[in-house]
Amino acid sequence: MHDYNGSAVLHAIRLISATATSAETIEALAVFIEAYGFEKIFLGQLVNPVNVPLKDILYLSNWPEELKAARRTRAAILHDPIAFCAVRSKRPFSWAEARAHATRAGRRTVDMVHDFGITHGMMFPMHALESVSGGVSLGGGVKPDLSPTEIAELEIVCQVAYYHLETMLGPFPYQKVAELTPRETECVQFAAAGKSNWEIAHILGIQEDTVKKTLRRARDKLDAVNRAHLVASAIARHQILP
Repeated sequence: MHDYNGSAVLHAIRLISATATSAETIEALAVFIEAYGFEKIFLGQLVNPVNVPLKDILYLSNWPEELKAARRTRAAILHDPIAFCAVRSKRPFSWAEARAHATRAGRRTVDMVHDFGITHGMMFPMHALESVSGGVSLGGGVKPDLSPTEIAELEIVCQVAYYHLETMLGPFPYQKVAELTPRETECVQFAAAGKSNWEIAHILGIQEDTVKKTLRRARDKLDAVNRAHLVASAIARHQILP
């Protein structure tokens, strides 16, 4: 699709890393992705809008203002299949792949960009230690025919832009990840498997009261209100295996 090579990718990385404002970062990324058939960028963190005010969540894009406003609502975020797939996936995927697994409301959320000439796109999930999961979504009016190498080039540069912006604009109030101790992790992991406190105590060779206290500390760390919420939060924050 283009004659880019490693030096061009490195040039884009250096250029993006040197930007001083979010607008400059988005513009530098937009210039780079043009050669790959993309024009529009939607970049953000995958945070539950029920728990965090929308104004506090990182969302940046070069989309038309009307489209940005429509997509930056609680309902649109909660129904967005691209966001749900990005939470689960560690590799890039197309919008069409996410749409294929969407609910009716989810398909409408994906399709609302069509009226603005954005008909095809790819999501590049972002997952890192001590960081909130997020993604960089690239869109355009023509379906690009990308090789695995080209997708890898885009992923690398998107990662640089995303984490540069996260550092520049952070820390965010929800960004700090509470770390469970090894014992807390063990107990929550067994709780996730449906084990009772008595069963966990028997497996680990400790007192049942110790299990209760350990799970209570874990709930406090993860701001969980009950056992089910604790397990869900621990999985979402990558503290235990799903």
